[in-house]
Order: sequence, then structure tokens, then C-alpha cells
Amino acid sequence: MVNKDKSDIFASFNKDRCTLCGECFHGCPMMQLPLDIAKKEIKSLIQGKQTKHVLQKCTSCFVCNFICPEQANPTQLVLDRWHQMYLDDGLPLRAEWFMPYHKPNFRTYVVERLPHDEKLMLTTWDNLSPCKEMFYPGCNYVTSPYLTRTSLLKGLEIRGSLDTCCGEMYYRMGMFEQVEQVGKRMQSYFKKLGLRKMIIPCTAGYNMFNNILPRFGFKPDFEIQHLLVWLWERIEDGRIKIENKLNMKVTIQDSCYGKVFGEQITGLVRQILNRVGIEVMEMRYSCQNSMCCGIAGGFSPLSGYSPFRIAGDTIRSLREAKATGADAILTYCSGCLQMLSTGKILYPVQMPVYHLLEILQMAIGEQPLRRQDHRGRMFLQGMMLHQTPKLLT
Repeated sequence: MVNKDKSDIFASFNKDRCTLCGECFHGCPMMQLPLDIAKKEIKSLIQGKQTKHVLQKCTSCFVCNFICPEQANPTQLVLDRWHQMYLDDGLPLRAEWFMPYHKPNFRTYVVERLPHDEKLMLTTWDNLSPCKEMFYPGCNYVTSPYLTRTSLLKGLEIRGSLDTCCGEMYYRMGMFEQVEQVGKRMQSYFKKLGLRKMIIPCTAGYNMFNNILPRFGFKPDFEIQHLLVWLWERIEDGRIKIENKLNMKVTIQDSCYGKVFGEQITGLVRQILNRVGIEVMEMRYSCQNSMCCGIAGGFSPLSGYSPFRIAGDTIRSLREAKATGADAILTYCSGCLQMLSTGKILYPVQMPVYHLLEILQMAIGEQPLRRQDHRGRMFLQGMMLHQTPKLLT
């Protein structure tokens, strides 16, 4: 796999560099197309023709950008084709349930059913008073606020709501007009806060604020630090004291954006786990070659958030995790945590799913709340009640 600088992979597709070798889709962990078919698919994409596989099955996880030996950035070609499909034909109605700013949606359904203590947390987070330094929860932590109830985050003021979503799902779907609108909202939001530093736990949001939204007019004038870096600094200088060595074997569901930042994210996660005594059992696809947790199975306009596509891709990730023989699955993305917890209802592997914050809580002697099974049931229930019936129309 080609080792690329992260700043390159969001550039436009470079037709002049592409040699039609097909390696991008042949090496894709999701599609694994035979080389002759992969060559036909990239050729069809360049010609603006319909494909038999890529436009239908791609999860826009960026692996193909890393695979491409010519650094032509085929993911951007897929996103451009999806963008044109949205402009021409729109989205199936069932997709509304997963649109961040369409209400009700899969997240508002869960938020309305949170335990009382978590609802109170969200009330304090939705605050526009001046704030110099903040923890930005993003939409996934808004649906799992219990994860932040730990002394690990002591001193961090948390600000955010579902109305301050970074728009990552829009970008991964090729819905560029919506991304531009999100950029404008975020510019206005942070200006009101007078922010100087943001700690962000979500690799998707970290990438959006650093690499994507600035391409759509968003100009941050504050420091952006990933939570993993913030935590590691405190582990290193002793402000976070590791009291317990955890005798566990875990496999890691890497975030799609973890591969974008390389050792800064994927390597740091493994360093932290090593520090607390955990052995990592790598999946067949991990780090720069990692598969999506499943949610992106809905991103193609030809999927339109088909629950069958999403469930199938999540179950595939769970099978890969099970094959490692690990004791548990670890995520550092709360969105992955939610998807795998939902998928376990349909494919009940006997492996608990932990967020990295929960692992660190156990290492410092705290007891995590462990509410992800409840969240998984809520996500599945909302989808079954409000989205699945639209498949019949």
C-alpha cells in the first residue's frame, strides 16, 4: 500500500495520473473486485457511465486513495459521480431518517429517549455563552453523552448539540452543497463562542474541521487538538495515572478517518492500549486498510441508507472482529461504537464492544457506565419503526 501524506488524499481526482490499472478497487477491502472488472469500473467512472459495482457498493472510506500507485485519488471521482446523481435524481425518501439536519432522524429519536441524567447533560452542553476552550462532542457523543462522565475529562467544558453537526455524512455522500452550508453555520457558531482551542474526540470531525470544511469557506482561527493527543499528553506527564493493568486481548475497529492521520491516530491508540497492558489482535483489515463499521453502506445514492446494506456491512465487520479470537472489540469512534452495538443485536457475537475512554476508565480505577447496548436497541428500534416501512413504498 502506498504511503501518502494525508494532505494529498482530498484533492480532486487526477485523470492524467490514472493508468486504469484497477488496483484501487481490486484492493478495496469492501469490494475486492477481480482485476479485470476493477479496470472496467474505473474506466466507466471516468467516462461518466453507470457502474455495476463501485457506485453501488463504495463506502467512501478512502482506502482506494491509499492503494492507488499513482496517487490519482479515485475516492474523489466516486464522490463527484455521486454528487451528480443527487443533483439529477435526489435521494430515496428512506434516506431522510439518516440526514443530520432533517428532523426527526435516527439521532433525534435516540436523544428523545435518553435517561434523565443524560438529557440534563445535553442541556448544559447546548450553551452559547463565551468559551475559550471546549470539548466538542459532535453528533455521535450527543447520542452517547454517558461516555464523557469520567474524571479523565476533568476541567474540559463540553459544548455542542445535534444542531452543530460537522456535516461529515454529507461529505462522504458527495452532497457538497450541504457541506458548504454546514461550513457557514460552523463559522458563525464558533465566532459567537470566541473560541481559542477545541478538543475533539471524533476523527471524522477532526478531519472535517482540518481538511474539508476549509475547502468550503470555513476558516478556523482557533487550535484544534484531537482527544487522543490530549489524553496521551496527560498519561505521559502523570496527570492521568494508570492504576490497573488490564489483562485483555482486543481487536480494534479503526475509524475510516484514522487511516487519514496514520500514526497520529491509529498508532497512538495502540500506544495507549499497550500502556494499560492490553494486547492488540489485529483484524485482517486495519489501520490504512480498515473497513467501515457499516454506516457508510448507506452512503451511495443507490443504497439510500438501505437498512439491508448497512446491516450487512456492520455484520461483516463483526465477523472480521470475531475471527481474531480477541476478548473484546475496541473503538475510538463513538459512531463505530453505536453501529457495532446495533449490529450485535442482529449478529450476536460474544464480544463486548468498548470505547477507548471506557478502557482508560478501568485503567484508572473508574467503573464505566456501559450503556451502549441500550443505545444499540434505540437505534435499531427507530430505524425499524420509521425508516424500514418506507422500503415498501
